[in-house]
Amino acid sequence: MNQVLQGFRLSWDLRNSPDVSVPGDMFSIVGVAPGEYPIDGWKPYFLEIPADGLKADIVGRISHAFGVVVPSAIWNRRRIVTLPRYSRDWYLDMAQLATVVRGWSSTTIPDDIPCLAVALRSSWHYGEDRLAQSVAVLMIWNDSVCRLLRLDWSEGPLEDCITPEWCIQGSGLLSLSGALGEMESLHRENPGEKASFSLFVLPSCLGKNLRGRRRDAGYSSWKQEWSYVDHRDIRSDLRELLSQISRLFASEGVFDWKT
Repeated sequence: MNQVLQGFRLSWDLRNSPDVSVPGDMFSIVGVAPGEYPIDGWKPYFLEIPADGLKADIVGRISHAFGVVVPSAIWNRRRIVTLPRYSRDWYLDMAQLATVVRGWSSTTIPDDIPCLAVALRSSWHYGEDRLAQSVAVLMIWNDSVCRLLRLDWSEGPLEDCITPEWCIQGSGLLSLSGALGEMESLHRENPGEKASFSLFVLPSCLGKNLRGRRRDAGYSSWKQEWSYVDHRDIRSDLRELLSQISRLFASEGVFDWKT
């Protein structure tokens, strides 16, 4: 077994065994966690696959318009996608990452956990300088099957700014080529006033060639953020990032799964 994959598998097995300490100098998965959208909000929004393809919460607007109490949407934990938490993934090159993708199913990592993920966030202001955000998350499994989830979020009406309104849309299973094309099409050049854009990648080594301003992200699922103010720069980087992922799977002879 390749040395990179061997260390990856060993560290996963040991870290998920009780009372075992593993050195932190090797690339590994240090755990898994419920996936979250990288959104600026005071509470987490999970990567839930809506049972009917759509899930929304507009409690604040309804309560003020009609004076009725409407229960907030409840997360279905069984439908939340789990994401891996990598360690020292920045130091992988593409050949090593390809080895991990190819050998994913030969490890003890559950097959329902995606190995790669990309998040695209647009932020802008509207109305009385209220914040709106749209986040698209592309998740890719080792056999090239993909899903897309999208969260549209906005601060609530002026009289209830602390109650955000949000809507999640989920795709069915997608082929790699179909998902990459769909992800690229979701970038909005001019969503609104004071627009800014961000990219997030998992594992972080996928972002080595991104030209945005890199900083620690502070989200449980995403270590780093690349931020942009010019929509042309992020469009160019997004296109190259998605092409890089396509080449990664092509180099390993993974046939594009067909819907």
